[in-house]
Amino acid sequence: MRTKPILQLIGESPGHRQADAWRDAVAPFWDFTIRREDLSDFRGQSQVRHLGTAIVCSARASGLRFVRERALAARMGIDHIVAHMRVSGQSRVTIGGKERECAPGDICLLDLSQPLSACSTDYQAITVVLPRPLFGSRQSVLDSLHGAVIRGATPFGRMLNDHLRSLSAHATGFSDPEAAAAAEATAALLGAATLGLPQDEGGAGSAELAPLLVAIRRFIEAELASTDLTAETIGRRFGVSRSALYRLFVPLGGVSGYIRQRRLARAYRDLATGDGRFARISEVAYRWRFESPAHFTQAFRAEFGCAPRDVRAQAAAEPERSSAAAPPAPAETWADFYDWVLKLAA
Repeated sequence: MRTKPILQLIGESPGHRQADAWRDAVAPFWDFTIRREDLSDFRGQSQVRHLGTAIVCSARASGLRFVRERALAARMGIDHIVAHMRVSGQSRVTIGGKERECAPGDICLLDLSQPLSACSTDYQAITVVLPRPLFGSRQSVLDSLHGAVIRGATPFGRMLNDHLRSLSAHATGFSDPEAAAAAEATAALLGAATLGLPQDEGGAGSAELAPLLVAIRRFIEAELASTDLTAETIGRRFGVSRSALYRLFVPLGGVSGYIRQRRLARAYRDLATGDGRFARISEVAYRWRFESPAHFTQAFRAEFGCAPRDVRAQAAAEPERSSAAAPPAPAETWADFYDWVLKLAA
């Protein structure tokens, strides 16, 4: 049996250094802020285990506020699903102006391709990161469930609590086939739990249309650089009327809005990694089919709150992170955790 890669943050001494270490430990997920008067007492502990097709984290920390900006989501370019279960402590998650309360035993579902903000009391939690393909036909339904909460007081919620606690307790000892089976079982249980959750208005929540939405999103992703990527061409390609296509993409901001968002995310990654760090802004703008550099800059600033040149300048001053998919190797530093999440695949 291959030893599972493990990262640990012990958190013996509270204060500034502990907060800095915690920042590295949560870097793949969000940034956080702590009240100045609480900083000297801040504590954070975490243990992370890589199971091959899933990542399991058990953690406890002092109260804080955290945010996942659109820029971080775009830079990472991943759409993994996170199941965050509160063992103790309260949190309030804000997504799209809507607030959700998460109490002990509750499980909050998060999409790492989307932004969020939250505040939390002192807490203990178990978090599982799963690549979207593990959810099979249920994966597109999750688009309308970012921030949804599976209540721990329900019978199925209590069963999920037991499952996630057991997964966290025993994951390190799994063989590779057992780890893969555990990840698949966890995704299946979470996918089943979504059947009873309220969904945003729109077609993406329909189980019958889920495979179609998955196929269309894959097509869009492959054709983002095409000048012919429009609602009309997508409709012809998949035999879907314009009105049906619009309803399907309502939870994702509409067809045109979704395409623009995905192009902006690709542009952000170009500017933040690889040769794109040295490309002209106009080159990146035209590559992703924006009308002009000025139009691109305006859309980019509206999406990410900064100019393209700012991202390029910051990236040029930092070492590049690889985004190529590859099996994770045993890691000893929290800097490697970023790559664990980045390269996670089913």
